[in-house]
Order: sequence, then structure tokens, then C-alpha cells
Amino acid sequence: MKVTRPGSITPSMGGGDGRYSSSPYASLAYGKDAGRRRAPAQDHQVDIDTDDIPDAADDAPYHTPDIANVLGIPDNQVTPAVEQAIGRLMIRINGLTENLNDLRKLQAHMARNEGRDPFTGATSRPAFLQILENEMPLVGRDRTRRILLMCELANIDEILQRCEQGCKEGLFTYVRRIMADFIMPPHHLGYLGCNDFAALMYNVDEEDIWQRVDAITNWLELHPHIHHGRPIPVVPIFGLYRLKNGDTATSALNAADASLRARKEMYLAQLGRIPQGI
Repeated sequence: MKVTRPGSITPSMGGGDGRYSSSPYASLAYGKDAGRRRAPAQDHQVDIDTDDIPDAADDAPYHTPDIANVLGIPDNQVTPAVEQAIGRLMIRINGLTENLNDLRKLQAHMARNEGRDPFTGATSRPAFLQILENEMPLVGRDRTRRILLMCELANIDEILQRCEQGCKEGLFTYVRRIMADFIMPPHHLGYLGCNDFAALMYNVDEEDIWQRVDAITNWLELHPHIHHGRPIPVVPIFGLYRLKNGDTATSALNAADASLRARKEMYLAQLGRIPQGI
């Protein structure tokens, strides 16, 4: 390969051919002969042969003799057999390093998702119950107000009859995401299984919680989940209970569930008073 570079038309100490600098100090950089070489001013081109110049490349990979030097093996003992052994060893080390990196990534993924329900993405039932158990000894001993909120999708049976099981996962994930928009950390949002969600909320009063409940209900009504192009309306029913000294995780859940059942009976009674066909 040859690269053609145009020469200079301006006389200089280097002759203007581009090979030498026009500086009077060129002899200091290029040697004493550089200042004595002259060439008449002319317009010409210089062909530079680049066939022997290697292309730019990344850092060279490791070489077995280099590794042998690092390992302290004398050069006179680096036989072909030693080179092959070191090469196999390095391949094995590289494979173990890659496996270790994959294992670390997997551990980080598991740590991020530990205690998560794979169905909805909310805190799983065992993890949520453990959180509730851990909070019970603190109830009444600090100034933190704790309220347990429960949610049931009241019309899930009707939805499954219409859409079968195909829409269940997407629907529950959608409901969890909408609830999480209004129940954010440090509050805990969990999925208890079946069609029940629960939230443990800190230092909020009941009025605040009911405002959040109304916002969740209105959003789900105005923006239903879409399954195969069809909107899936969902009816969430809520109940809440303020934790008290002496409660257990089971008694708190039962009390919140009782509040939910009472509100569900009111909802069903209202439906019963609506004339059929409307």
C-alpha cells in the first residue's frame, strides 16, 4: 500500500519535501546531516510505502513465555510441554473466572428479588408475614403508627369466567403496579395469594389511607387492564386495621380481613338494590 502526500511549495531548510523540518534546530532533532541536506523548491509528491507498517491492533494477548516469567519459570525450562501445560491452565482459569462472574450476577439478581412473589412482583406472603411478625414487638413501644391495609379483588370469579386463566397474571401484575404507585416505600406492599393484597403502612392516618384507596379504585375504573384488546374491569374492596399493643400477625390480619368483609357486604348490598338490566 502506498500513501501519496503532497509536498510543500515553500522553500525551507528541509527542501519543502515534507521529510525534514524547516526549523533551524532540525539538526538537533534529526541529526547533524539534516541541516545540510537541501533540495530545490519544487512542487512534487512523495510516495510513502506502508506495506511493512502493521495495522493498529488491540493489546496483544498474553503469551506463554510472558506468563512463565510471571510464574518465575526460567527461560531455559520453558519447554513446549511446559508451554502447553501453561496454556491449558490459563484457559481453565479464564473459564473459572467467567463462571465466577456469572455466579456473582446470579447472586445479585437473587438478592434483588429475594422475598418477591414471582406472580405479581409484590412482596411474597412469607416475606410479608415475616415483616409483620418483626413489627409486632415494636407496636406501642415507639411513636410509629402502623396500619394494616387489605385488598380483595371482589369480582375475580366473574373475570375468570369471562377470560379464563389467561388474563390472571397480567391483571394481578397490573393491579399491583397501580397500588404500588400510591403505596410506596417505606410502606410494604405484599401479595397474600388467591386474590388478596396487603400493605403495612407507617405514620399515616386513616383519612390519608382512604384517599389513597379512592385514588386506586378510580384509576382502575378509568384505566382498566387490557387483555387481548378487551378491557377487564376490576372491583377492589379494602379493609384496614390499626395495629395495637398485644396484637399478633394473625390477629392483625384477621381484624383487617373482618373490616374488608364488612365493606364487601355493603358493596354487595348496594348491588342488590340496583334494578336488573341497568
